[in-house]
Amino acid sequence: MEKGRGSISIIVPQEGLLRRYCCPGKKMNILIIDDEKTILKTVYSQLMEMELGMERIDTADSAGEAKECMKKYHYDIFLCDIVMPEMDGITFAKWVLEEHSDVKIIFLTAYADVKYMKEAISMQSFDYVLQPVSTEELKSVVERAVSQIKIERKNLELMNKGAFFQTYEENILEVGALQYLEGRNTDDSYIRRLISYHNINNAGESVYLPVLIQVLKTQKHLEKIEKPILRLIYQNILDEVFQELGVYSIVMLEENSTDFAMLLYWKRELAYEREVIADKLESFRILSFRVLLTTMAIYCGNVCGPAELPKYSLPLFQAQRDNVRQESRVFLPRENEKEAGSNSYKLQLNIWKKLLEQEQFQDFRDSILSYISNDYRGRMNASGMMNLHQSITQLLLAYLVNHQIGSDVIFDEELPYLTYMNAWQRYDLFEKAMTHITEKLQKLIGSKDTRDVVQETIKYIRQHLDSDVSVSEIAEFAGMNPEYLTKLFKKNTGYTLKEYIVNEKMESAKMLLATTTLPVTLISSHVGYGNYSNFTRSFKQLTGCTPMEYRKSAANQKMQ
Repeated sequence: MEKGRGSISIIVPQEGLLRRYCCPGKKMNILIIDDEKTILKTVYSQLMEMELGMERIDTADSAGEAKECMKKYHYDIFLCDIVMPEMDGITFAKWVLEEHSDVKIIFLTAYADVKYMKEAISMQSFDYVLQPVSTEELKSVVERAVSQIKIERKNLELMNKGAFFQTYEENILEVGALQYLEGRNTDDSYIRRLISYHNINNAGESVYLPVLIQVLKTQKHLEKIEKPILRLIYQNILDEVFQELGVYSIVMLEENSTDFAMLLYWKRELAYEREVIADKLESFRILSFRVLLTTMAIYCGNVCGPAELPKYSLPLFQAQRDNVRQESRVFLPRENEKEAGSNSYKLQLNIWKKLLEQEQFQDFRDSILSYISNDYRGRMNASGMMNLHQSITQLLLAYLVNHQIGSDVIFDEELPYLTYMNAWQRYDLFEKAMTHITEKLQKLIGSKDTRDVVQETIKYIRQHLDSDVSVSEIAEFAGMNPEYLTKLFKKNTGYTLKEYIVNEKMESAKMLLATTTLPVTLISSHVGYGNYSNFTRSFKQLTGCTPMEYRKSAANQKMQ
């Protein structure tokens, strides 16, 4: 973990918390716990100088004293040392979170110990800061905690009160506005009325930035929250992120989807660079994950006037379709327009075809997925994925036909054919489909006894001992690539192809030397050696003697 950063503890309002009402404007309390008096005084002084607007800032020199303080007051933020006598900070923090799951724990410690860090992360502490800490860093950490508490309290208030006011008109307007931004209608009246509904300024005095939010993963119960409340929850986080810039937002939730679009707008004279807004959108993405456990991809358009909104919002929907790898980050327009490049994967088709024919199903799958990830560095867009998917499908179907395998054997309840045909839309779906298919093929074909191939290879070698047979020639006969056949051959015999060929040649030569009076040069030719010197060298390396010495030894053994 980096210094000054940690994982955030909470969460969207849970059912237990919904019963507790916290006023968003209520002042907060901080409790500092450390057994070192000097550190206790220093941190207290730093916090007092910050003018955080706290109701109370109290201190305790042990976990026991902290518990006594908690009997009198409710504390929202705990700045706690880890190494303390009697009860250490980790144990105390676990106890606090069991009693009050909505508080924030910030560990202050002089020990940069990995064990402590891991424990702090596992219990979802808010942050972890090494001592001595500067006033600026401490202020930044505490302000982040305060911000999150405000957001969570406001969300609780929204959930408790069931804020349904002013929703019906807004729902109608946002449906029409979304259709306009997506190019499904040309009626701009909905977007104009929605802007007027929200914008306190004249529409002509503001500039607008279209943004599309793709929700990649969220909590199940969040999907069940009614749209008006969910809209206000998102609005609440956006307000917290953008308030210092004077940037406002209009959230438009899609029907039957967790995705949503929004318009950011601000006074024209502020003239913010897009990168400034993009940084804030990144903060929104991170806060949405920390507060709602929602993972997002954010597609940012260009700053424009109201009339230009369709022009700059349409590419965002295409960018969403192109994010086949489901990356969670902020995408800027120049990335949205980026193409994956030419379909150079066609050069790979012959390789993939050979891997299929050689029944190297795992390598077939891994090679395709690696190509998408590495060759395009994750930039494979929807069009590229669709074309690649079609090409792979042609290879697979041809293979199934050639091997008389019914498609219903591969495409079953776990992977229906229609599901497979749509798998190009997302990388994770495509990866899952390829894994299913290759595992099926492995069970059907890969379980076949490879000894048949090995025996056929041995037979071929023995039939061609009188020629200078090569590994590539044998592999071509077997219908496999040389590397794969060598690997398969060694697995079954213990020898590489080259080793086995030499052994067989020498065994044949030994038999001829021991049973015939043929000249050694002729025997050399009979076992495929055109060069006598090479034959003699190979023979001696394997047997430890020359051919003539071997013949003489064999003759002596017969006489005995």
